[in-house]
Amino acid sequence: MSRVMDTNVKVPPSATDRLAPYPGGQAAGGEPGGVELLQFAQTLCASTSHRQLERRFVTGFGRLFDLPMYALYVADPWTGDQLCLAPMGVSDSFLARYERGGRELNWLQTQLDATGRAVYNMALMESMDEWLEDPLYTKLKYLHDIRHEVQAPIINRDGVIGTLHCGTNDPGRGFTPYEVRLTEALGRVVGTVIEGIHSREGLERERDQVVVALDRTGTAVVITDPTDPDPRLNEAARCVLAEVVDAERALHRVIARPGGGEGFSRHVEVESVDGGTGLLHGHSSYTRAEGGALITVLELQRDRSEISTGTLMALTPRERDVALFVVDGRSDREIAERLSLSHHTVSQYVKRIYRKLDVSSRVALTRLLLELRDSSRRS
Repeated sequence: MSRVMDTNVKVPPSATDRLAPYPGGQAAGGEPGGVELLQFAQTLCASTSHRQLERRFVTGFGRLFDLPMYALYVADPWTGDQLCLAPMGVSDSFLARYERGGRELNWLQTQLDATGRAVYNMALMESMDEWLEDPLYTKLKYLHDIRHEVQAPIINRDGVIGTLHCGTNDPGRGFTPYEVRLTEALGRVVGTVIEGIHSREGLERERDQVVVALDRTGTAVVITDPTDPDPRLNEAARCVLAEVVDAERALHRVIARPGGGEGFSRHVEVESVDGGTGLLHGHSSYTRAEGGALITVLELQRDRSEISTGTLMALTPRERDVALFVVDGRSDREIAERLSLSHHTVSQYVKRIYRKLDVSSRVALTRLLLELRDSSRRS
């Protein structure tokens, strides 16, 4: 038995490419032209789930090829189990027999795994009689009298993640080298689509986890996305703003973007629903430099008081100036412009202020410097 792949295998004249036209026409010689193939690939690439990919593959592949049997086998990314998508022209019993023992007989798959290339059964056989005596046929493929079969790897950056099977029970309907190469190319397209589906599913899981975590945290967080007209508030942020009169306007003042792409802090005077006054503080950071979402941590401080002079005594005069600008909601770049300093120098001042006052963020610094009551006034 010869099982060395020969893509130049000779096929009977009756086995010329018989490919049903996909909308858009066919190239000369009966082979599918670039338009049909691109339309099919484009349709597959727009799939956002395995189920959608299955439906689109069944419809498109059935139009593109005049073949009675085909299927996709892909590995589940979480369990590693092989999933059969789009099984067309074969019975459930055939698929069950393949799963329960047919895989061990499938030397075509072994050849595919060894080479990473599409394999054609008749390119590896001396004759049709040899195929009809092969255990793969006599114990499995005979159920549908599969005479000609191509198996192509489904490949993406994770390697071979599945197999594309297509076959026919017409003895005269062989596969040309062109069809073998085309099947191999489609396997790579399907692999790329599946990679995108898995990536999308992973991002959706991470998003759901983050949303749940934000809703459970006690910190008031607001997410402002440039593509969304409404800020997203977690439960803690909704509770904070429920205590503020004209909360929507106050929030938009806090999250108004200054010039540049740095994080910033800002506070605005607000009136509370119980008749008092206070400050709504916001410390904001961008998820990325340009076009990213804005993440803002909110804090409502009631009954604004003066900055504690005792706290400021621990700072040098220049550090006091910088600290006051931080409390005023200015970014490092804005402070540098106001004090005629370099951006780097202001950053160093802020770090020294953090160390001296034992705080780790602009929010914490603002909270410290805007105590509800000055210690001297409490005494």
